Amino acid sequence: MSTPAPDQRARAVARQRRITRVGLAVLTTVLFVAAISFRELEFITAALLTGVAGVALDVRQTKKLARTRAQP
Repeated sequence: MSTPAPDQRARAVARQRRITRVGLAVLTTVLFVAAISFRELEFITAALLTGVAGVALDVRQTKKLARTRAQP
């Protein structure tokens, strides 16, 4: 089986990154809305932790995307 071209790999990584960003943004928004609706501090804590985890994941995916684009 042949490996995909570097441009295709970069697009696939970028697409995965975009999907992850949207998913984590939706999850964080839902948790904040639940916190406001139910007046529960635990939902705010969960939303903040989800946001931090999302940023950490995005940094790793950005590095992977940079490596993919840098490969000849």
